[in-house]
Amino acid sequence: MNLAGLLRSVVLALGAGALVACQTTGGSGGFSGAEPQTSPVRSVSEQRQGDSNHAKIVARFGGEYRDARIQDYVERIGRRVAAISEQPNERWTFTVLDSPDINAFAIPGGYVYVTRGLLALAENEAQLAGVIGHEIGHVTAGHSGQREDRSTVAGLGLLLGAIGLSAIGVDPSVTRGALELGQVAAGGIVASYSRQDELEADHLGIRYLARAGYDPYAQAEFLDNMAASAALDARAAGRRYDPNQVDFFASHPATGQRTRQAIDTARAQGAISGTGELGADRHLAAIDGMAWGQSPEQGIVEGVSFRHPRLGFAFEAPSGYRLTNTPSAVLAQGSGNTRLIFDGGADPGGALDSYIANRWVPEIARQTRVGQLARLEQLTINGLPAARGVLPVALQNGTYDALLVAIRMDGTIYRFTGLAPRGSRALNDMAVAANSFRRLSAAERSAIKARRVGIVTVGRADTAESLGQRMAVDALPVERFRVLNGLRPGEQPRPGERVKLVR
Repeated sequence: MNLAGLLRSVVLALGAGALVACQTTGGSGGFSGAEPQTSPVRSVSEQRQGDSNHAKIVARFGGEYRDARIQDYVERIGRRVAAISEQPNERWTFTVLDSPDINAFAIPGGYVYVTRGLLALAENEAQLAGVIGHEIGHVTAGHSGQREDRSTVAGLGLLLGAIGLSAIGVDPSVTRGALELGQVAAGGIVASYSRQDELEADHLGIRYLARAGYDPYAQAEFLDNMAASAALDARAAGRRYDPNQVDFFASHPATGQRTRQAIDTARAQGAISGTGELGADRHLAAIDGMAWGQSPEQGIVEGVSFRHPRLGFAFEAPSGYRLTNTPSAVLAQGSGNTRLIFDGGADPGGALDSYIANRWVPEIARQTRVGQLARLEQLTINGLPAARGVLPVALQNGTYDALLVAIRMDGTIYRFTGLAPRGSRALNDMAVAANSFRRLSAAERSAIKARRVGIVTVGRADTAESLGQRMAVDALPVERFRVLNGLRPGEQPRPGERVKLVR
């Protein structure tokens, strides 16, 4: 959770700008075989779209990863690939997002984004260049402009305009995309790519990769690694693995096998040749020490506990709830259609019971039908001024009680919105969760450290099992070591090889 990226300010500001993700709509046909149509220049409108939305998108995804060495590394790769594209003289902007998710996307105007989670998974520079090349292909092929007529309103601007409404009366697919998966849609108007667009971007990305001197097979290898990582994530969470429900694969319908076929075809046609470089040593040197997983800058989830060392607070969700942290809110999902949303915003001043009755409730009422606010009271929560009330809300599947709790701390109002079917006892559990909100001590704040990627050399006695036990991860350390280093089940690292650990 990063309050600088509150959904209200970001989503509403996006307005009618087209935010383009690698997301397909309809169509199952394959690449026609004809050379993709590209343009050496961009339209003024495309450039304006990217320029106006760049800062908002960065804020939505937790901000830039503040490491000049990493940013320079990605910038150098991006410029190397863009230089052999059809738009070498246009302006390109390459940004590393401070997100543990494994994702990449582009928007009009030459803006390309990759997450630090993707950098951590990549084994070498060529794999990263392959992802960047694919996104550059979307820009040079003008896919965003072609898709504007298919744009669909994600609905988040209207939905999330009121604090806490992200879990009230929402289409589940929208809530999931915005608050659970962190999809690149982010709100506003989303222009979806067709499957043909994705195939063309694959084609262009492979061509760029080879022309830039990289091994084009690296793109297929990275897709294999991503599939293995997504399957492990599902296993660790106790879920069935479905690639269509994974951020990247839901929006990038490519497989390692399909990409290899495209490379083989290109080689047979003489379009590419040679093996090219991988740049493994450069990549490992660049990411050595990079943050891994959750960032203290955005808060840390551990079980049902949420701690934010930078903002200095913590709270506990009800037992059995699943917490998901996003740049704008924390979502706690329980059973029986129960949800708890935590977020915050600038303190407008005044009594907090008045804030709930005269500011918060009217905002909710503009989004959905509400009943009479009840049990409104002022109170103190762990030494902090607070207020709470219960508001009946009408949703598509019935009437719910919404618990509204506002807490004042350090110039910010922090807010809990609990949602439970009327008559459910879950609202009491949510009230207990809100009452757990507290200020962190200086010692507690300083004790929360980011986990980082460390590069080590494999010794003669080292195995995947022994190295895996050194991984500072929450679950399945040996399996995570294998996935992070591109090792298949049963495969062992070679002595003298450099590998990634999480410390």
